[in-house]
Amino acid sequence: MKRWMAILTLALGTLLALLALGAAPPILAQDGHEGDSGDADLAPLRGAAVYAEFCQACHGPQGEALGTGAAFAAIDAAALAGGGARQAILEGAGSADSGAAMPPYGDVLSGAQVDDLLAYLGTWTTGETPPLPEPNIGPLPESVEGFAGDPAAGAAVYARFCAGCHGASGAGRGAPAFPKLAGEAAQIASVARQGHESPFMPAFGAAQGGPLSDAQLTDLEAYLATWAQNETSQEPDDSRGYSLLIVVAGAVAILLLGVTYMARVVVKEEA
Repeated sequence: MKRWMAILTLALGTLLALLALGAAPPILAQDGHEGDSGDADLAPLRGAAVYAEFCQACHGPQGEALGTGAAFAAIDAAALAGGGARQAILEGAGSADSGAAMPPYGDVLSGAQVDDLLAYLGTWTTGETPPLPEPNIGPLPESVEGFAGDPAAGAAVYARFCAGCHGASGAGRGAPAFPKLAGEAAQIASVARQGHESPFMPAFGAAQGGPLSDAQLTDLEAYLATWAQNETSQEPDDSRGYSLLIVVAGAVAILLLGVTYMARVVVKEEA
């Protein structure tokens, strides 16, 4: 009887340990797949997600001109058939002299993501183009006093037009052409409207040749203002890690107790 209790204790501890390890969040690539092992038939769908995040801000849903500025000109779908598209994605295009240059996405996209993106672009001439996914905005922010715009609408503007270069929370992409956002909400919105001295940051305001109306830029500013209000929630949450550590430590303790108890039972029975 005692031996069975010891075995049961040991089994329970092992189960808790496995559950604790299974609770750890999976590590996913940026677009939800890793390496080059993805199903080729799904490449255009994965590429649509890459395009929606990184490309449609300037090039529109299917390469149509979004504004009169040089950065928002239409893409010639037929020109995508050659190798120039891959080179432009990896190395960038345009020049500082034109005031609008496409940054080198080879700094932030994996080879598999570029392959998927090209697979998506290839569907523009076939009539079988998958729809672009909607942005993953998360919990809708609350309004901040003193800002007239709608932060929920601004979150959608940010996800479509800003997150590709600056990241979901403005932390940047770890490359010079994809910097971290800095400054007050009004300052960031002003740069979005007027553009920046960097050729990689065109003016998105409609009056300056971009695709965003004054109302959309006002909404964007209202959304950015929520970042300062919720600054503490932007910090990494370590509480889950600590909780997991406690569970693992408890499971290990139970395992040790079980092993010790079973060893004592076996010794007594043999004696």
